[in-house]
Amino acid sequence: MLKRLIGELLGARRLTPAELITLGREQRERGDPGAALATLQTALRRDAGNAAAQVELGLTYRALGRGDEARAAFERAVAGDPNSAPALMYLGNLDHEAGRQDDAAKAYRGALAIDAKNAAVHYNLALTLMALGEASAAVESFRRCLAEEPDYADARSSLLFALNVSDRASIEEVAAEHFEWGRRVADPLYSEREFSNSPDAERRLRVGYVSADYFQHAAATFIHAFLARHDPRQCEVFCYVNAALPAHGALMYGHTWREIGMLDDAQLAALIAQDAIDVLVDLSGHTSGTRLLAFARKPAPVQMTFLGYPNTTGMRAMDYRLTDVYADPPGVSESRYREKLLRMPHSVWCFRPHAEGVPEVGTLPAVRNGYVSFASMNSVFKLNVELVGLWADLLRRVADCRLILATIAPGSARERILRTFTGKGVDAQRIEFRDRLPRDEFLALHNEVDIALDSYPCNGGATTCETLWQGVPVISLAGEAFQSRAGLSLLSSAGLPQLVAHSAADYLEIASSLARNRERLSELRRGLRRILRASPLMDAAAFARDLEALYRDAWRDWCGERT
Repeated sequence: MLKRLIGELLGARRLTPAELITLGREQRERGDPGAALATLQTALRRDAGNAAAQVELGLTYRALGRGDEARAAFERAVAGDPNSAPALMYLGNLDHEAGRQDDAAKAYRGALAIDAKNAAVHYNLALTLMALGEASAAVESFRRCLAEEPDYADARSSLLFALNVSDRASIEEVAAEHFEWGRRVADPLYSEREFSNSPDAERRLRVGYVSADYFQHAAATFIHAFLARHDPRQCEVFCYVNAALPAHGALMYGHTWREIGMLDDAQLAALIAQDAIDVLVDLSGHTSGTRLLAFARKPAPVQMTFLGYPNTTGMRAMDYRLTDVYADPPGVSESRYREKLLRMPHSVWCFRPHAEGVPEVGTLPAVRNGYVSFASMNSVFKLNVELVGLWADLLRRVADCRLILATIAPGSARERILRTFTGKGVDAQRIEFRDRLPRDEFLALHNEVDIALDSYPCNGGATTCETLWQGVPVISLAGEAFQSRAGLSLLSSAGLPQLVAHSAADYLEIASSLARNRERLSELRRGLRRILRASPLMDAAAFARDLEALYRDAWRDWCGERT
C-alpha cells in the first residue's frame, strides 16, 4: 500500500528534497530502512549539500547496521553545516557506543554550543560523563536536561543512579530526588484494586522475581545463590526476565521462567496479575533494564525491592525494601525510604562464585615483587577526587607500594586521576592503569594484587566478593548511607569486620598496617576462600530460609489486613 502510494506521488509530480527527506524518515520509522535509503539518496542527488538529508541518511545507515557509513554521513552533514546540532549529537552517540568517551563529550558539547536547550544532548552528555568517572558533573547535566524537559523519564531515573555515586550529594538530597521521581513518574500509575489471591497466611506462596540481570551480569552471582535454594514446599517461583532468556535458563531450578522484554509495563503488570503472584520482588531498582513502572501499577498484593540498587525506589506501590542491620542500622535510616525496611539477620547479600573459568589463588605478589601492590577493581564512575586523594595519602604513607587502577580507559579519566596523585606529590610511575578487560583477564589480574581498595561513597558489591574469592583482602570505608555501607555489610557477613574503616584516618591505618605485615597478608591470601565458605555470606541455604521467612511475615501481615 505504502509503495503504491509513493509511486503515485512520484508519478504525479517531482518531490522536493524536503519532501523526500520527510518521506525517507517516515519509511525508516515504519521499519523499511531499505526504501528510506533509496529515497534519501534521491534527495541528495538533487541537493548534495543538504545537511538534513545527510543526517537522515546517517540514521538510516545505523538502522541497517552500517556504522561506518552512518559516521561518514553525519560527518558530511557537519561539513556542509557546522551548526547542525543533530549531526554532532549523532556523532557523539556513535563515539559513546564505541567507548570513545572523550570524543563523545566533545561532540555533545559542540551540539550544546549550538542548541543549549536540547534535552537529549544534555542527557547523552551526562551518560558520557558517568562513563568518564565524573559523576558530579553528570548530575548537573541530568538536571539541565530535566530543566528543559521535566518529564524526560530516562533522565530522571538516571539522575537517581548518578546521585548514589556522587561525592557531593547529601543523603537528604538523594532521598528527596527519589521521592520526587515516585510522586511524578510512578505514583500516578497506582490504583487501588482487589486481589483474587487467597488470604491463607500459611499456604504455599507464589513468588515472582523481576530482573534484567539473571545472566551475563555481576548481580547474577547473588541472584542465583538464593534462587537455587528456595524450598518448593514454601514457594512456587516465577522469574520474569527482562532480557534474552538462554535456552538452558527455561529449565533452571524447576522454576517458571518468562521472557518479558517484548511486553510494555502495563502488559507485564497484567501478566503478573494473571500469574496470581503473591509476593513480587524487584531486583533492579533504578538501573538498566528496570521494570519499576510495572510495579507502580501494583500487580501483586505484596511488593518488595532489594539487591540490585542501593536506595529506595521512591514509589508508593513498593511495600518493603530488604536490607540488614549493617547497611541500615535500626532507627537511623527509615526516613530515607518510602518502603518499610525488613532486615535480614546476617546480610542482604549471599554470594555464589562462578563454577567455571575462575583461576586458582596464586602466591602473594609482594613476595616476588618486593613491594605491595594496592588496586582498585571498581568501575571508574565510582572514583572521585576525594577518594583518589585518600589513596594518594596512602601511597605517601607506604613509600614502596604501587597502585593498579583497573577498568579505566586511556584518555581524560586517567589524566584527571593522575593530576590528583601528582598534585599530592605521588610519582606517576607508581600508578598503573588497566583498561576494561575480558572476564578471564580481569580475574587473572587479581594474582598481581596484594590489597584491594573499595570505592566510596558507593562501595563495591559483586566486585568485592569476587576480589575476596581471589584471595585479595578488601579495605572498605563505611559512611552513613546504604551505598557507603555495602562493604561493611559484606565484610561483616564474611567474618572480616577488621577490614572496615569508619573514618579516613582509620582507612589509612588499616591499609598501611596490613601492607607492612606480609605474613598476615600471605595468611589471608591462603585462607580467604575457606573463611568465605564458612561464613553466612556463602550459606545459601540459610539465606534462602531467612528470605522465605521475611516473605512469609509480610504475607501474614497482608492476610491479617483482610480479616
